[in-house]
Amino acid sequence: MPQSPASAPCYTLSSPEEGEACLPLCPTPRPAGAAEWRYLIALDYDGTLKPDREHAPAPAFFEYILRLRAQGVCWGINTGRSLQKLAPELAQFPLQPDFVCTCERYVYTANPQGKLTPAARHNAHCHRANHRLRTSILPAWQQALSALRRACRECKWELAADDPLSIEAEDSATMDRLMPHLAPMAQGQVGIQRAGRFMRLCDARFSKGSALRYVQQQLEVPEPRLCIMGDGHNDLDAFRHFPKAFCAAPAKAHPDVIHWLREHGGYISPESGVLDALKYWARQHRLLPA
Repeated sequence: MPQSPASAPCYTLSSPEEGEACLPLCPTPRPAGAAEWRYLIALDYDGTLKPDREHAPAPAFFEYILRLRAQGVCWGINTGRSLQKLAPELAQFPLQPDFVCTCERYVYTANPQGKLTPAARHNAHCHRANHRLRTSILPAWQQALSALRRACRECKWELAADDPLSIEAEDSATMDRLMPHLAPMAQGQVGIQRAGRFMRLCDARFSKGSALRYVQQQLEVPEPRLCIMGDGHNDLDAFRHFPKAFCAAPAKAHPDVIHWLREHGGYISPESGVLDALKYWARQHRLLPA
């Protein structure tokens, strides 16, 4: 395995859209003799790679990813978290991802030295479009929230501390109850991104699917060689963007996600989670011995 996070040097990732974050530099060489990546794994973080609030990704996951990388497989995280909220998690990883997608739209890819660098033009375009849209819909959103408070007095929820167009419910079941009242906001270019008890409004053109599409096109990995895994509604955007990809979810994913995967031939991983799905996918492509 690469050096431990505690002994790894750090660098500052600076993003005009998301500010600065300090990340560990744990470079891992690309496969010998391979100019390009041949396969791609994209994992949701909360509820998928990180199974719950108390548990970090298992060491066995990183050991298996290291073996896959030797076969030309790159891996990354596709999350609704912001860069600042993901950075402390990455600081605990013994192996850094080859790409990261944050806020369901921004993209960062690793250079040959293992440092994540922003996809500057893509990120700036996403930021401008979202800023224009979100500014224009703020008055209507405030009216919708007032109506929501009257209609769902017993539900516990609040505005996100760092985003006036995002809300956090007490739990996922509460968000299920709120969504029928919030869904009418999704009209035209207005999209709703939901992950468990969290929800935000955004430009409908940008999602986990569009962010991953950018990564896939930059790396030129064929769609049938993609592995996508997630447990929330925002992961459905990634699944739908790649009908030829291997799509999976842990067994505890939201019922809507489980239903979609069953309807479309996806894979439902047992409680062992990410590692089980990756091993199943790798066997399908004969990447590693069974």
